[in-house]
Amino acid sequence: MANETTTTTLNDVVYSYVIEPTFLDYAHDWIVLTPFMRRYSLVGKPSNVLQVPRFATNMGTVGDGGTGVDTEFDATEGTDLSTNTALSTDNVQFTAAEYGLVHKITDNVREDSILGSDMSMYISNAARIIQTAVEDSALALFSGLSNSVGVSGADLTIAQAVAAADDIRARGCRAPNGVTYILDDQQYNDLRDACIATGSSWAVFPQVAAGLLDAQKTALNGLGGGPSMLFRGFDVYQTGLTDTANTAADVVGACFTHSGPGNDPMATFAIVDKRPFRLEPQRDATLRCDELVFTTRVAVGEATDASGTKIVTDA
Repeated sequence: MANETTTTTLNDVVYSYVIEPTFLDYAHDWIVLTPFMRRYSLVGKPSNVLQVPRFATNMGTVGDGGTGVDTEFDATEGTDLSTNTALSTDNVQFTAAEYGLVHKITDNVREDSILGSDMSMYISNAARIIQTAVEDSALALFSGLSNSVGVSGADLTIAQAVAAADDIRARGCRAPNGVTYILDDQQYNDLRDACIATGSSWAVFPQVAAGLLDAQKTALNGLGGGPSMLFRGFDVYQTGLTDTANTAADVVGACFTHSGPGNDPMATFAIVDKRPFRLEPQRDATLRCDELVFTTRVAVGEATDASGTKIVTDA
């Protein structure tokens, strides 16, 4: 047979595809750090820099065996405290940066596409793009932490993950609301695999492991945008946005003190809002389009260096 009538011969009247109006998501699980940063606001204030003061320590390094405290501050009965100790402060500063995005939407798009005039689709997509950009800036702060665990070119181990949290306490920091782990995808896989390895000591002695490591699955194993697992009772998140180190041989995660009522005096990271996310539309009649300009101004920075531990391991 020949000259059959097919969808190809009738391509002018047969749809080649049907467009589903609900778009696929692409970034819902990547916003893991910024919700845990201590939040400040500069909205309406005549500066783009927030300065947060703190007392400088007079006792040397906390956790140094008591050397500073014992030699400088012991008092003797009946003896004047004749040496004056000056009270001093230092500070951390956060400078707002601008994030922006523009779309030019032609009249034909509005008239002929499934997006049409549904402004909410443009707004939600732009908000996600800008929020992800801020998140990427925040995750880059991990590499600036002074204290670190891990070995370049080697996988993350259980002992290193334990030390990342324990070292925060050893440096004299407290976290009544707990700490949070945010790991690169590869680091999370390394930790997960170490926890389920049949040859690991905690698998051989599960009751000891349950008490010391408290490694558990979460309800959705990270598939709902929450933590992927619990380790020592702390939430462990994974992300693909962490930076690399050592000429891209390694990736950088962190264990840090997240924001919370008891944690805020020692929260590791902070975020400062200067301009809330906003949309400003403007019409370009000669181009027959609407320009949609999305911007925000945000500062992200390190507030307390000692309360976070950088985790640098093999990529």
